[in-house]
Amino acid sequence: MSENAENPAINDENKIPVNIITGFLGSGKTTLLNHWVNSEDFKDTLVLINEFGDVGLDHELVESVDSSVVLLQSGCICCSLQGALVDSLATNYIKSQRGEIPKFKRVIIETTGLADPSGVIGTLNGDDFLLDHYYHDGTVTVLDGMFVRDQLKKQYEAVKQIALADIVIVSKTDLIESDELDAIYEITAKINPAAKVFPAVKGNISPKILFDIGPYKNADQAFDKKVTSWLNFKSPNLASSIRPATVNSTIGVSKPKIIAHSDIDSFCMEFDEPIEALALLSGISTVQEQYGDSILRIKGIIDLKDQEKPIVIHGVQGNLYPLSELHSWPNGERHSQLVFICRASVMEQIKHMFKQIMENPDSAAISYYQQMIDGIERADDY
Repeated sequence: MSENAENPAINDENKIPVNIITGFLGSGKTTLLNHWVNSEDFKDTLVLINEFGDVGLDHELVESVDSSVVLLQSGCICCSLQGALVDSLATNYIKSQRGEIPKFKRVIIETTGLADPSGVIGTLNGDDFLLDHYYHDGTVTVLDGMFVRDQLKKQYEAVKQIALADIVIVSKTDLIESDELDAIYEITAKINPAAKVFPAVKGNISPKILFDIGPYKNADQAFDKKVTSWLNFKSPNLASSIRPATVNSTIGVSKPKIIAHSDIDSFCMEFDEPIEALALLSGISTVQEQYGDSILRIKGIIDLKDQEKPIVIHGVQGNLYPLSELHSWPNGERHSQLVFICRASVMEQIKHMFKQIMENPDSAAISYYQQMIDGIERADDY
């Protein structure tokens, strides 16, 4: 085993967090990004965008490093994403180490309007160089308050962008009625009950919301309170497995109803007895392999056998993040809870397969999963 594998917490201290900003064309993500790159909070940040002109940066340029990189007055570095994502991240990292551009402490990637954020997440987790130097620190989805209703009815991508989000920003809230905004909040909670939702007008929202986005990397912070909010298992808005995600009017109140044109649903599995770690990882791996894109998110807090402290598990579209340890059990309750966000049409099959494999794990996978257990980031390391 390598030195880094033996002490992952120390290795992770030097990794750079990467946030993804996604949303449909016209949703306001460009306006949001233009506001953020001129913020003092975003100094020492590398922003990957499609074209400089799209974000309206021309009047803010301080120095043009080359045809694809400019430095802003805020200290932010903006790079036009002219090539593959891997090449852009690797090239700019090397430039920063050589002193050709300032060193950066965070990366923001703006996707195109129809981009599937899972592709970017997969890229970050699928390249050895990127894994050594970067880590995915969460996704921000911008919803168009005026047109999200039609988008959710007609576009699966719009629903998926919500399902994969850690933060949802509803734009143009000054142009819609309060009951319409309430309906957007509720449908968002149906699709992704743990996402934090914020209203915004003309991108005017602090980028500091990124700094508390969720437990992706935990080596340098006590994050127990963040996890409690991030997991949000007991939310009453977990979508029903019987019907599509909808918002129902409250009795006596006239409230718009939004129907999402998809069969995305959420369910939570709870276990009172400690779980065998190898069985858990084998079950998750097998359902991911079997159902692929039908499983958008897996996240949970787990009571593993022979582990005194709670273990956080998190996966996005087939990418399972390193296991991490909390300092203590939320509310002092020691039991396991595991949330799946998936297609409702295969939900029962996923439940059945997962339970079966947990009871009879594949012995051939034991060695591989044991390495993951050995690599848990310990709470005492940060």
